[in-house]
Amino acid sequence: MRIVIGSAGRRVYLVHWFQQALRNLGIPGEVIVFDHDPHAAAVAAADGHRAMPAYISPEYPQAMIDAVEELRPDLFITLNDQELTLLSRGLADQLRDRGVTVPVLGPLQHQIAADKFQTSAALEHAGIPVPHCALLSDAAGVRALLERGEHFIIKDRYGSASSGLQRLGHAELSSLLAGSPDGIVFEGAERVIQVAIFGDEYGVDIIAPLTGGAVQGLLARRIVTMRNGESATAVSVDNAPFLELGQRLNTRLGVRGICSLDVLVDHHGIAHVIDINPRFSGGYPFNHLAGADVPQFMVASLAGRPAASEWAAYQLDIVSAKHEGMIRFNAPDRHTHSLQHSHL
Repeated sequence: MRIVIGSAGRRVYLVHWFQQALRNLGIPGEVIVFDHDPHAAAVAAADGHRAMPAYISPEYPQAMIDAVEELRPDLFITLNDQELTLLSRGLADQLRDRGVTVPVLGPLQHQIAADKFQTSAALEHAGIPVPHCALLSDAAGVRALLERGEHFIIKDRYGSASSGLQRLGHAELSSLLAGSPDGIVFEGAERVIQVAIFGDEYGVDIIAPLTGGAVQGLLARRIVTMRNGESATAVSVDNAPFLELGQRLNTRLGVRGICSLDVLVDHHGIAHVIDINPRFSGGYPFNHLAGADVPQFMVASLAGRPAASEWAAYQLDIVSAKHEGMIRFNAPDRHTHSLQHSHL
């Protein structure tokens, strides 16, 4: 079996866990990393590496098709949001036509996940709590938010890892509106503003079959600390409060494989979805270390085997923290290098 992970970057642990899943199931195979950076830490951990053009390059789609036709992988996943967007626009279907399982949402469903303004509109329409949201270029929409809250969050409309994040109070936002002659806070529609939700932050992973279907498992963790827009410390928690939410999101999106949610539970116990990542997120490892094993579920599914029932089970109240480590490998120029990476 051949598994390809795109844009793996520093996530060495995920390469190791897929390798371990192959060993646990007694399946001969390899894990290959496709990455633009030949010195990415995950390259050193993988069984093979294919250098790829940057996903923003016009050469990227054909290079991906050529690599797939040569290597014939069984599974291709990516850890990069923008690469997911490119795949959702037809490239994933081209890879599937070549026999590869590619757990990427359909184009309309992916747009809901990728576009934070559409996320808010679509989930609100489905009756799923979300923060009230407006485009910063919509003066009337921004003014309406002033009637709904005292604190506000600004973020990039298509961003990830908290890109463009700013926090404003009611007075600051009112001042910005008053100081703009045309009533527009910022030109363009590439940023959104939301009413801030206060409460505990959770990460929730919805697990479904690689080709879509009913929810197979749900993982949950409470975020303790963040670093650079990613969970740094978290504690595994009971998934029961999020089961209905996971079912409803799956019905709306048609999850394939794994989809990670950022959820804020306010002081009234209402869970608000603030972000959707249809991939392995930086929060998944906290549940893996508590006992869950999504890579094993995926490998067993590819092999046509029933996954062991305990793959979705995990211990509660397990606190895990990310740390810095080193990985060493021989670069293509045969010189030895050490690369620092973040792992668990």
